[in-house]
Amino acid sequence: MTPETNPSSSSGTSSFRDIALSGAVALVLSLLINWLIVFGAKTGGIAPALMALNYGPVSLFTTLGVVGATVTYGVLTRVAASPDRPFAAVAAIVLVLSLVPDFTVIPSEPGGSLIAGAILGAMHVATAVVCVGALTDLRNR
Repeated sequence: MTPETNPSSSSGTSSFRDIALSGAVALVLSLLINWLIVFGAKTGGIAPALMALNYGPVSLFTTLGVVGATVTYGVLTRVAASPDRPFAAVAAIVLVLSLVPDFTVIPSEPGGSLIAGAILGAMHVATAVVCVGALTDLRNR
C-alpha cells in the first residue's frame, strides 16, 4: 500500500485515527495504573476519607488529562514539523504544575495528608509517562 492509498499514512505527521488510537491506549493504561494505585492506597488504609483518592475522581481527572494530552499532541502534529519533543516539553511543564495542588492543597483537605498528596502526584507522573510514551516516538529520535 502506498502512502497515497493508505489513509493512516501522511508526510511525517500522524493521522487523526493514529492519534486517537494512541490516546485510547494511553487512557486504558493510565486508568489501570491509577486504579491499582487507588486500590493499594485503600488497602493500606492511606487517607480513606480523602475524596480525591477514590475511583470516581481519579477516573474523571485521569480521563481529562489524557484527553487533554491527546488533543495537545494532535494540535502539535498540525503546527510543528517534529511534534514529539515539543509535546514532551509541554507534558513536563503541565506535570510540574499539576503537582502543586497535590502538595499544597491535598494535605489540608479533610482526610488529606502529605502522603496522600504524594500518591496523587505519583498518579500524575504515571499518566504523564504513559501519555508521552503512547503518543510520541521519542525512542527513535
